[in-house]
Amino acid sequence: MKKSAQGHGTSNIAPTLIMAPMAEITTAPFRQCVRNFSSDVILHTEMLSAAALSTGAVHNEPLLQKTERDEPLVYQLLGSDPGQMSQACIILAALGAAAVDLNMGCSAPDILKKCQGSKLLADFDSARQIVKSCRAAFKGSLSVKMRSGYDSSDPVYLANFALMLQDEGVDYITLHPRHGRLGFRRTADWQLVAMLKNRLGIPVNGNGDIVCAEDAVSRLKLTGCDGIMIGRRAVQEPWIFRCCRDLLDTGSYSVHVNMCELFNKVLAGIGLLLPPELHKSRMHRFSYYFTKNFCFSHELFTKIRNVDKPEHASDIMNDYAERNPHENIRVFKGGSADGIHEGLDRT
Repeated sequence: MKKSAQGHGTSNIAPTLIMAPMAEITTAPFRQCVRNFSSDVILHTEMLSAAALSTGAVHNEPLLQKTERDEPLVYQLLGSDPGQMSQACIILAALGAAAVDLNMGCSAPDILKKCQGSKLLADFDSARQIVKSCRAAFKGSLSVKMRSGYDSSDPVYLANFALMLQDEGVDYITLHPRHGRLGFRRTADWQLVAMLKNRLGIPVNGNGDIVCAEDAVSRLKLTGCDGIMIGRRAVQEPWIFRCCRDLLDTGSYSVHVNMCELFNKVLAGIGLLLPPELHKSRMHRFSYYFTKNFCFSHELFTKIRNVDKPEHASDIMNDYAERNPHENIRVFKGGSADGIHEGLDRT
């Protein structure tokens, strides 16, 4: 699967493997960790507040930093005011952004109270105005990450909403096929991804419940969608995109990982690249997911949660690796191009 230029934007981003934007997670250090395993995965910033950007709030500055290895990088915008959203697009374009994604998928209660994220799906006209204003302000790739609805997953409403996005100039859509009120409960309905792919003339990516490379390949074949976005599992296993690419290209994968070294590199990057006031939140969020790889994950994360500095968290991980060396050097391999979980070795 190759990237192809489609839609109104001038960027050629129509991704097949995508790291989801995640608050307090997809920092520059974490993005570099993902990039070390995959040269072609599309990366995202953390969610960026359009209100904060448009008013020049200084706390957004660390979230905007990027390195050459980040490219292609998509900046994700969160907001509900068309004027602020378009102004934020102008600011991002001036910073060199080639791609902007509009958040219509976040289901966090504090976001919904502001009529942002997936709450926008309940207001057809407001969503249209946001997209229209952003399209007029931004000439690069403009995409939308969305749920299948705000409080229900009506296929007719979803199709009409997505067609509106297409008509207003969105270049591609990423669908998480749960409605916003569900959060992450129940199972994602990937038939909705297939439905949108059949209805739209722009690329459609799917997101939700991908836990291994076999799942990604299976969903691609099931739906015919153009790409797969992975969020929570990719924080736990940043090498998953390498597994996906190898499985797509060769029918098998085998990835060796030094778990302690990977963890320490991300935390060192947090300490080096981010301001001190962000160290605790970012290292704790990453650690929450990554420690799930270990047998004594609860004990390990509890210890890390009780420290404030990245170097202290690294000391805890180093001690764990010394006491449990069999968990440090890991091999992740599999080999079914049909998406069947056979021969999967996660020792």
